[in-house]
Amino acid sequence: MLLYEPYVYPKKNTRLVDAAKAVRQIRKGGRILIGSGCAEPQHLVRALIQNADCFRDNEVVHILTVGIAPYADVRYAKNFRHNAFFIGHNIRQSVAEGHADYMPIFLSEVPNLFKTGQMPLSAVLIQVSPPNNRNYVSLGVSVDILPAAIASADLVIAQVNRNMPETYGVSKIPLQCIDYLVEADEALIEFPQGEPDDVSMRIGKHLAKYIQDGDTLQLGIGNIPDAMLLNLKEKNDLGIHSEMVSDGIIELYRNGNITNNKKGINRGRSIVSFVLGTRRIFDLIHRNKDFQFYPSEYTNDPFVIAQNNAMVSVNSAIQIDLTGQVCADSLGANFYSGFGGQVDFVRGAKRSRMGRSFIALPSTAKNGTLSRIVPQLSPGAGVVTSRADVHYVVTEYGTAYLHGKNVRERALALAQIAHPDFREELLDYLKQKHYIYPEQKILKDDDSKVKELIPHHVKFQDKDIYFRPLRPFDQKAIQDFFYSHRPQTIYQRYLANVESLSFMEAGARVSVDYNKDMAIAGYDHWMPIGRMVCIGRYIRHDESAEAEIGIVVKEDFQGIGIGNFLCDMLIQAAREHGIRQLYAYVAQTNGVMLKIFKNHNFTVKPSSEVDGYYVKLDLENEEILPGQKTHNAT
Repeated sequence: MLLYEPYVYPKKNTRLVDAAKAVRQIRKGGRILIGSGCAEPQHLVRALIQNADCFRDNEVVHILTVGIAPYADVRYAKNFRHNAFFIGHNIRQSVAEGHADYMPIFLSEVPNLFKTGQMPLSAVLIQVSPPNNRNYVSLGVSVDILPAAIASADLVIAQVNRNMPETYGVSKIPLQCIDYLVEADEALIEFPQGEPDDVSMRIGKHLAKYIQDGDTLQLGIGNIPDAMLLNLKEKNDLGIHSEMVSDGIIELYRNGNITNNKKGINRGRSIVSFVLGTRRIFDLIHRNKDFQFYPSEYTNDPFVIAQNNAMVSVNSAIQIDLTGQVCADSLGANFYSGFGGQVDFVRGAKRSRMGRSFIALPSTAKNGTLSRIVPQLSPGAGVVTSRADVHYVVTEYGTAYLHGKNVRERALALAQIAHPDFREELLDYLKQKHYIYPEQKILKDDDSKVKELIPHHVKFQDKDIYFRPLRPFDQKAIQDFFYSHRPQTIYQRYLANVESLSFMEAGARVSVDYNKDMAIAGYDHWMPIGRMVCIGRYIRHDESAEAEIGIVVKEDFQGIGIGNFLCDMLIQAAREHGIRQLYAYVAQTNGVMLKIFKNHNFTVKPSSEVDGYYVKLDLENEEILPGQKTHNAT
């Protein structure tokens, strides 16, 4: 197992001084690193600016601060030049106007810039807790890239703040590695997230379906991860290994959902590099051994991440193109944020046993006028996560799984979860580029609520089945399902000896307009390795209020209640659709299907059109039979 080796810090002649005297010791033309996130030492930053005349051509670097950033103001262009490892709201305008720079880099690799001397540091400005009885101070809410910086910088200047929490892990540093101590108590900067909006909540619900008991989570910042966490209250033994966490984990931790007991490394502890949140999470982590803080070269190392069992990464994007390329750091050619830990965790999660990674984003931007799923990335936009790295993409319209899919399959999957207003445009582009067949049907506006009736997971005796709507990218899956049947099953389903299911015909069957029709597919595993084992559907052949129903269950999954369950679901959906009558033709030899229809109150009579029966259900007069729904859905 890979273990972390703590830094050995050089011994200094520690002195207690005021902020002005401390910052004046920094040489001109040198590089100054400022502590990160909510741990930004604002008192020292203000002193830096108040003494700006003492500086010339100094470079200021940090990964992200959420407080003041006056050194990036054009007024101080001769004194300071900011170089951002990650662009926050406080320096975004300065970067856009050319008064500050941006360095694309993986967060896991930043510390090595200091350790190797590629980016020598003249000074590092940090904020720490008061010394304990062993003369150690804590870096508190942000460890991230600081240990490497402290060990490498010429000068270490620390703002000692009694409001800084003491945290465990490797966040404590010896007092003697600090050159200058500046006592200044002030409230830590808080970074509240607010309540998730409706779109974020819908995305969060989709994500939560893929979280299993015992998973280890990495969470980015924002409403979407918080919305997912709100939907995990029934999960058990969750773990945390993340570059950062926010207030969103507090309730799950206090309720016992987060135990870290199933992790492959650092079992029993939440591993983080920094927190971005409010006083609530600062109080939670104070002297709390359940939370261990490590530098980003450890938390973000893909080889460390991969040692966790069932590692799940959740990250955001600005745009994603139809081949799966993810832009997460720029709006076209205008830099907006940074690489952060996205690629570190995407690659680490993929290499974890049962690991998976998610890119989650709203389907549109600018009040619905722009699609975030696009034919091509905007001119100048950079690729943060490559198309070969992406596993899952999630919007409020569903989930697309891309890994191991060809361009046609992944393009159809992404177009299906785009906003309905843009789907036809995306399909037209795909046809022009010959990524899909010209005969591919245009995706329908399938925002009907009937899809929400489908439970994600149902247990039938000793078998777990996972359900979802059919999608246009299911062409191969439905072909595989067809060819797995015995000839008798095919005859009973189609009332003919059908020998093949062409790719074109399969495409027509999986292009479902859920505003009027319904199709439910069941799989034997929740991961993409799952085989399709059943399908239930109904189709309206015209604009009438009648629909033809059909159910097929793979032979080795029959006799455990799946057919009855599918019939239940289809009847419920038909009511939602306002369908007045369901009907079907059943082969003479298909006694199992006939029994299912009888159990659901269908009337049965011999058919003059086929060798079998005609069954129908009048939904206006239909009654639900006692004990009809016995499945355990989640």
